[in-house]
Amino acid sequence: MITKKASNLKYKILAAGYTIWLTAISLTPLDSLDLPSFKFADKIVHFFLYFFLALFWMLALPKIKQTLNRLLIIIILWGIFIEVLQEYFIPGRTGDVFDAIANTFGGLFAILFYRYFRVC
Repeated sequence: MITKKASNLKYKILAAGYTIWLTAISLTPLDSLDLPSFKFADKIVHFFLYFFLALFWMLALPKIKQTLNRLLIIIILWGIFIEVLQEYFIPGRTGDVFDAIANTFGGLFAILFYRYFRVC
């Protein structure tokens, strides 16, 4: 039987690992990534990447007071930070305001999903 503490640790490892992975692929030059090529594919990918980022962190930190509001702010700032890094420091990448907006909506919808379904 998995204890609550072990389950919470599992979610923390998942959230931290996903954050590292997402950051790594976000800071990888585009020529080395195989991306889908239909209209708005990039924005849809951004939405779902940040949806799962927020969801995994909500599962990892379910008992912290005001977690959802703070998490949304962190997700928004992280998405903007990554876009700034892409624009100014990553060759072959450009920052995009609409990517940051898609990131924000992904995080927001994850929080709404979590609040509605209380998945944990």
